[in-house]
Amino acid sequence: MESVDELLIKKTLAGSLECFDVLMQRYQRDVFAVARGYTRSSDDALDICQNAFLKAYRKLGTFEGRSSFRTWLTSIANREGLNWVRTQSRKAPATTPDAQLELLPSGDDHETDLLEAERRQLVIENLHILNPRSRLAVILRYFREMPVSEVAAVLDCSEGVARNMLFRSVRKLRDAVATQ
Repeated sequence: MESVDELLIKKTLAGSLECFDVLMQRYQRDVFAVARGYTRSSDDALDICQNAFLKAYRKLGTFEGRSSFRTWLTSIANREGLNWVRTQSRKAPATTPDAQLELLPSGDDHETDLLEAERRQLVIENLHILNPRSRLAVILRYFREMPVSEVAAVLDCSEGVARNMLFRSVRKLRDAVATQ
């Protein structure tokens, strides 16, 4: 049985732009989260997203299905983010926080929710202390709930390396938040 993504890809390759639009809608949050890991500006993140989706559309015929479409697309977004960083390296970093990144909401207790939201905001504000690769791993795993195996596939490394990177990144973020 074909997955929904496989069917949408086949129809897109047959010329249906509407099917590619469905794929974009399904994965726009994932791609945007990756893009926000490279820039603090929503406009710049949207530019990265646009480039990633355009490249995915152009290269869709090369998708072999060895990984999920989500992993393949996220890898493209990662490369586009890296390209953006290279072209923007001489510009001053933006100062607006990464408000578009969100962790899943917590329980029903209002006070706990407020404390959790404050802690989430501190984590988001401190993502910049991580290198781009570690930041991407954290965003994919904890903000987009991607399994470690898919994070490893996007980063083109082993699961052990991805787990180690996540462990070190979380520890670094925890230390940074604790000092504030």
